Order: sequence, then structure tokens, then C-alpha cells
Amino acid sequence: MKCETPSFLLYKYLIVCITIFCLSACTGLPVKPPIEKGKAPDGVVDEDKEKLEDEQPEISMIEILSAEAQKFSLQGNYQDALFIYNQAFSQATEEEKPQLILQIESVLSKTPTKTIEEFIDIKNIQIPRPLLLYWLGLNYALEKEIEGTPDSNVVKSKEILETFLSQYPDHPYYSDAADLVDVIKKSLFNKDTIGCLLPLTGKYAIFGQRALSGIQLAIQKLSKKYSREFKLIIKDTQADPDLAIEGVKFLHQRKVAGIIGPLLTVNQAGLEAEKLQMPMIALTQKNDFPLQGDYLFANFITPEMQVQTLGAYLFKELGIQKVAILYPNEKYGRKYMELFWDIVDAYDGEIVGVEAYDGTKTDFADPIQKLTGQFFPVPDFLKPEFIGPDYDVNLHEGEPGDLYHLDTESKIAEKDKEEEKIVIDFQALFIPDSPSKINLILPQLAFNDAKEMYLVGTNLWHHKSLLTDSKGYNKNAIITDGFFDTSQNPVTAEFTSKFTELFNTAPKFLEAISYDTASILFLTAMDESIDSRETLKDALQNSRIFTGVTGNTIFDKNGAAHRELFLMTIKKGKFIEISR
Repeated sequence: MKCETPSFLLYKYLIVCITIFCLSACTGLPVKPPIEKGKAPDGVVDEDKEKLEDEQPEISMIEILSAEAQKFSLQGNYQDALFIYNQAFSQATEEEKPQLILQIESVLSKTPTKTIEEFIDIKNIQIPRPLLLYWLGLNYALEKEIEGTPDSNVVKSKEILETFLSQYPDHPYYSDAADLVDVIKKSLFNKDTIGCLLPLTGKYAIFGQRALSGIQLAIQKLSKKYSREFKLIIKDTQADPDLAIEGVKFLHQRKVAGIIGPLLTVNQAGLEAEKLQMPMIALTQKNDFPLQGDYLFANFITPEMQVQTLGAYLFKELGIQKVAILYPNEKYGRKYMELFWDIVDAYDGEIVGVEAYDGTKTDFADPIQKLTGQFFPVPDFLKPEFIGPDYDVNLHEGEPGDLYHLDTESKIAEKDKEEEKIVIDFQALFIPDSPSKINLILPQLAFNDAKEMYLVGTNLWHHKSLLTDSKGYNKNAIITDGFFDTSQNPVTAEFTSKFTELFNTAPKFLEAISYDTASILFLTAMDESIDSRETLKDALQNSRIFTGVTGNTIFDKNGAAHRELFLMTIKKGKFIEISR
């Protein structure tokens, strides 16, 4: 059984009372004597009586209900007014409904959103639902915001009106609702302004300042190129998760189109950005970050990018088939070993050797010899018993016969050594480690006759110490990185020149990726079809190719960036880009 509110019961009671009153209104008046048949009352002839009766207006139930609803409306009791109008609407003819709708709208325009929401959810309501939905959205836009939740009402208004537009495209109020949605979107979305979350003070300030320099250069270039003012609102996170969350809230209130950063504490800031539905491109290599929300993106260099770039070059372009892996037995080394092994399998290559080493030591002979096949320790019980020569060796006496035998043994030993010279059965050796270890490993590879193969490394190898401390041992190096400041790519070369001129130092990867990220956000927001954070988010996920100083970037539907990285080798003591 449907539960009726006390107000509705009161309304029903009033209707009954009104009806009874109308039917028995004359009972309280003096009773006139009956008029004899055929005789008219004094002063009134029969014809005048009939005329008066014909001119007496008949009050309909719709008019009675409408009058009562208006009384409730004047008292501020909009809920009961709507209930009575609902009863009237259920009884009205098609000719009476237009006037009734005008009266209902007069009440709806003053009704609080909470009351309309409660009313619209009641079953079998006769007032047209699109009318209720339209006024609910309109009233949310006009209603005062709740303290501590800025823009929550206008956001709710936009959502309701968008529902109205999708469900009732033929409604007379469609154009008005569409115009209001456009106004709301513009009020919530400033496409010329982006926010920035970086650690500008504290322990990691140097990294925040470097990223900021790249972003500032991007804004300077875009403003000049498009003759419009692009703005940046910066919040210092100090690498503190609470400050990062507060920064997201602040930038939301400032109606920025999207957010660059943070560098650190990305998960906490990301959850808040997702809650507020703000596009955020974090400068992180965490693969799981963009998976935490539809509005979250990540743009950085990742281990996956590096092994994919190396694998494509080694197996597709060089035609290599066999490789080996020498890696530090720690988290970084194990991660890259597994990823590289996967990419080798993906290209149907062959792993002929995998050896780990202790990164805290400086002697790498054992793992190197295991890779090259020189390390075969023989148990003592299998070692043959040494049997000396059947002549005496007396160096002190220096007898000619003894010297002859020694000379013969020396020549035999040299011949055996030549015959035992190792043959490397892999064409490339992957070593994912830092230059401090690589500078120790490369000379030891040469000492153990592990030569002539390609030496493959991650972006950690892209360090000037590799040029000096491994000089003579770093031939055939293949290194990948997310940025190469001496690249011949015109876009990269122009950026390097402008950055160096402005900041008096050459840019590195962090400056470059920050520059590209700012450019991606602004250029996407400038598209005429972008009118909200939602459409900005959708555009970023729409497989657009962004050409930047770090290469061509594309975001997948999960928000992860993909790009082919730079490749370089070492020639004449310099890093040289490998053209492809």
C-alpha cells in the first residue's frame, strides 16, 4: 500500500470539506417561503428569473483545486501546492491543461530543489516529468551554494539539464536548456588556464623548479604563437600528500582546465582529482596511476617504453637473434631483466645467457665468465693427480737440457691458450645499471675477451661519465632515453636552443617532458569542440598524436602515454643520435 504524507492527507480532507461546503452553503441562510407554481417573486418576472439563472457562472472542480493550490503557494507550502495541482492536472481536459501548466510552473520556479526531487520520485505523478526535470535543473543553477562545496549546485544543474536534453529532444524548452548548459560549462571551465602541482620548496625543490622552467617556456611560446594569454596557476606541494590534495581543491575552485603534476604523492592527489572530475597529467612512471580513475593520465619515461624501443631497434632494424642479460640482483635490475626477456620473446629472439651480480661488489669476473662459457669450476675429487716431468729442473744450475724442456712447455701452453680462445655466442648484451657500475663492468668484459657484441643500456647510461671513465670500452653501445638535447629533430633542436637562451643551461628530460605536457593540455583545450573538463578528458583519450620535443606522444584509453624514445651510441667521445 502506498504511504501518503500527512500534508497530502490534509489536502484530501480539505477537498472533501470544500465540496461539502459548496453543496450545503445555503443551509445556514433564512428559508424563503415556497413560491407558488406559476407565480414569480415580488418584483421579478419569470423571464428575468430565467436570465439570472443562465448568467450564474458554474465553478469547476479544476478552478476550486487551483484556487486552493494558490493559497498554499502564497503561504510558502510549495509541496502541498504541487500535490493539489497534480490532482487538478489528472482531472483536467486537454483544453484546461495549458493554463494549468502555467500555474504549475509559477509554483515550480519558487520550489526548493529538495522538494522537487522528492516530488519527482513519487510514483504515478501526473505533472509532466520533463517539466519537473527542467525546473529542477534550472533551480539548482539559481540556488545558493552550500558552504565548503563551491560549484556543486551548478555542476548538479548541468547534469540534470543534460539528462533533460538527452531524454526530451523535442520539448519546447530544449533550446533554453541547451543554452543554459553552455553557460554553465563556460563558467566551470577556463580553457586558457591550467594548474600546476610541483614541489617548489623542500627536499625535492630542484626537481620542481626544473619542471616549472619547461612549463613556463611552453606557455611563453604558445601565447606568442596564438596571440592569446595562457595562464598558469601554481601550487607548491612540498612533496606533502596533504598539501597536494589541498592544491587540487584550490585549482578546482579556480576553474582550471586541467592539472600538470604532481611529481610525487601522485596517488593521493589523483584520487582527489578523480573525485572532482579534473583531468590530471602526472609526471610519473607508475603504470598503475592512470588506472585509478577516468580523469587521470601519466606522461613520463617508463621501463616499458625503454625495452620496447630497444627491442624494436635490435630485432627489427639490426636483425639480431641472440642476446644475453647481465643484471644487478636488485629491484631495478630484476625489473628490467624481466621486461627485456619479454620483449625478446615478443620478437622471437633467443636468450642464450642470463646472469645476476652483486651490485655492492666491484669484481664481476664470475658472472661475466659464466656468460662467456669460461667459468667451469671442477670439484676436487675430479681434479687429475699432477704428475711431474721425468727430468729435473734446476734453474740454479741452468743446464741446457732443462731449459729446452721449459721452452717447449711454454710454447705448448701458448698454443693451447690460442685454441681455447672464447667464442661469444650472443650478438648483444643488455646491462641495466648505473654508470658507476657500467664503468667497472665494461673494462672487465674486455679483459675476459667478451668483445665485439652490442652493449645495450637504459637511460641511466646517458651520462657524461660513461664517455670519460669507460673510454675505449664503450664501443658499439646502444642507449635509449626520453630526450636528447643534440637531436637533429627540428622541434627538439628549436626547444633546446630557446631553453638554453632563456635559462642559460641545456634542458634535460624533466624540463622537456614538462614542456610537452603543458603544450598537450593547452593545445587540446583550444579545440573548438572542447567546452568542459569531460570533453577535454575524452579528447586526450581519443588516440590523438601529439608531436613534441620528446617525440610523438599518444595516450591510450586508460590514460597511459606511449612514445618511441631516442636512441644513441658513442663515437669519438660523444653521444651520437642513431637515426631511424
